[in-house]
Amino acid sequence: MARPLRLELDGAAYHVTARGNNRGLIFRDDTDRRMYLGRLAHYRERFDVRLLAFCLMKNHVHLALRRGPHPLSRFMAGLQSSYTQWFNRRHRHSGHLFQGRYKSFLVQEEPYLLALVRYIHLNPVRGGTTAEGESYLWSSDRYYRGTPTPAWLDSSEILAMLGSTRSSSLRGYRQLMNEEPDRSYEDVPSVAQLVRGEEPFARERLEEAGFQESYLVGLTPDRVLEAVAEEFDLDLRALKGPRRGRPLAEGRAIAGYLGKTLGRISWSRMARSVQRDGSTLVRDVGRLEQRMNLDKQLREKIRTVGRAIGARWE
Repeated sequence: MARPLRLELDGAAYHVTARGNNRGLIFRDDTDRRMYLGRLAHYRERFDVRLLAFCLMKNHVHLALRRGPHPLSRFMAGLQSSYTQWFNRRHRHSGHLFQGRYKSFLVQEEPYLLALVRYIHLNPVRGGTTAEGESYLWSSDRYYRGTPTPAWLDSSEILAMLGSTRSSSLRGYRQLMNEEPDRSYEDVPSVAQLVRGEEPFARERLEEAGFQESYLVGLTPDRVLEAVAEEFDLDLRALKGPRRGRPLAEGRAIAGYLGKTLGRISWSRMARSVQRDGSTLVRDVGRLEQRMNLDKQLREKIRTVGRAIGARWE
C-alpha cells in the first residue's frame, strides 16, 4: 500500500491527530500526560513549531500547530518516538503505542482556524468526559479563559483574532465556545485527505507544495465508481449495493485502489459508498495489487479507468 502523502508548507496551520494502537490507551494516568506535555514543549522549541491548541484524551490526541522551517514529520517523529520509549519503559509495555502514522490536515485559516480550536477544546465534552471544557485539565481551554499560560503554548495568536485587548479577547473566546457556529469544523470540506478548506484554497496549496496534476483534487467515490462500472461493464447500482460476487468485489477493489491513488479518498469513505467495511476493502485492494503485478491486461484496464477519471497517465 502507498504511504499517505504529507503536505508540508512552512508557516501553515495544521490539525494533527494521533491515536492509540488498536484504540488502546496512550495515557494511563496524569504522570503520563505530564510527560507527554513535557515532550511536546521540548520538540516545539527544537523544531520551531507554534502550539496553538491541544487536547489529550485517553486514547488519542488533538493538536493545532503552526509549522516552522522544519518538516512537521520530524517534529511528530521526535515527539511520538520519545514518548513511546518512555511509556514502554515505565509500564513494561512492548510494541507500538500509536496506531500507524499520525494524521494531519493543512487548515484554511480564514475562516476555519477558530473553528478548529473550538472543535479541539470541545473534544472532552463530546466524548462525555466532562460537562464543561474549561474544567478539563488536559486541554488548552482554560488558558484561553484567563489561567496563566505556559510559555510553550502560543495562545496569543488565536486570542488576537478574537479581540484587540486581553479582556475583549477573553470575552470573544467565551462567545466562540458558547455559541453554535454557522459552520462547525466537522462541516469543513476535506480535500484529498490533506486539506481542510475550500477547493480553490486546497488546489493553491497543493500546487505550491509541488503536487502533480495527476493527483486529483476533489475526486469523489461516485465519480470513480461510475468510471469503473462503465469500463468493466458492471451495474452501478449493484456495485454500490449489498450484492456479492467476484466481479463486484473486484470492481469495488479497483475503485478503492484508484480512489486512494488518484484522489487520496480514504478507505472508510470508499467503503461506505459500496456498503462494505474498511478492513474488507483494504484486504481486497491488497489482493488486487498482487494480481496487478502479474497481469498486464488488468493493469492496462485499470489505467484506462484512471485516464477516464482524469489522471495524466501515459
